[in-house]
Amino acid sequence: MFWRKIKQTTKEPMEKKDQRDAFRYIFKGDGLPMDFKQKPVKVLNISAGGMAFKDDGFTQYDVDQITLFLDIPNYMGDTKFSAKLRILNITGNGICNCIFENCVIEEYELIHKYVLELQKNEIKTNSENQMKNQHKNRMR
Repeated sequence: MFWRKIKQTTKEPMEKKDQRDAFRYIFKGDGLPMDFKQKPVKVLNISAGGMAFKDDGFTQYDVDQITLFLDIPNYMGDTKFSAKLRILNITGNGICNCIFENCVIEEYELIHKYVLELQKNEIKTNSENQMKNQHKNRMR
């Protein structure tokens, strides 16, 4: 028999913040518009577990039924997402950290797909911009 010695590599664990950001999309600019307790808010970031938005006079544990129509490229199914959203805490700088409640697996999967597509689009855009900048620098 032939036995090959396989070189083992050590893998560094991701730091907690990196793990959280891996499945969370942070919106650039205005964010995703939404209503919470009849007030318009802009979603700052989203993941399958929840989202964050700026405080507008809300209190901890406020809850509301929200509906989002997610723009998911190359997705043929229904992109309407509806769930109960509860504020878990409000940070010192006025950000409401919220959790989705009573979601079924398909709803969590829809958010995962949405976040993945947003991340892929951002990577593609950043890559294209980087290539344009490199081309400009060469032309100088």
